[in-house]
Amino acid sequence: MVAHTMTGSALWDVRAHECRSRKEETQASIEASKAQDQVDAARERVANLFSALGVNGEMRRNGDGYRLCEIFTAMLAMSNEEVGEVLAFAMAETLEAGGPVVETVLHVCGTDLSAYWKPEPAFFELTRDKRAINAMVADIGSKSLAESCATDPAKTQKIIIENRIMGEGCAPNPDWRPAWMHMPPSRLVEGAGSAPVEAWDRIKGLFEAGETDASPEDVDTQQDAA
Repeated sequence: MVAHTMTGSALWDVRAHECRSRKEETQASIEASKAQDQVDAARERVANLFSALGVNGEMRRNGDGYRLCEIFTAMLAMSNEEVGEVLAFAMAETLEAGGPVVETVLHVCGTDLSAYWKPEPAFFELTRDKRAINAMVADIGSKSLAESCATDPAKTQKIIIENRIMGEGCAPNPDWRPAWMHMPPSRLVEGAGSAPVEAWDRIKGLFEAGETDASPEDVDTQQDAA
């Protein structure tokens, strides 16, 4: 299955997710992120596993039968742990961003999003909804602060948020993240669209019922089976 994921076949059509943005600032932010650094490091480790066996381990979705067998036989010479690393990398490369599967992985793995993403100029440039900006002021500051600057320009309120993060005139809050970057995610503005919240709402029932009744031993057994 891992070899098929990496190469494809006449019956397997799998491709890597590409993080692309039309805005240069957003693309630069993605490419310089900690998460991208870790993916690149994993790619290099996987490439080294294959190159040590004389095989090019780059993911190529060309469906070539010889290539498929070459990748498969190379993994036969690897340890279970090494094959597991190849599998994890292949899954990370082909995980579809922006949907409920991401919220599922975050929930199951307990990923700390604050360790991988932080508000930066590219984020503030893309944040245009003044209602959302004011809600962020209330979240990082207070409701009274948000009310006092509600009529101020969005740019002014963004500066307040940045100052609160850095600790200008207050205790710094470097780990602050907007509501949709929490687990579970929540809306900044009631009734407004929020893709992470809508994705989580769609699948959270899959976990809530089972987690209420299952013991820790049951959860471990279920995860091992998965």
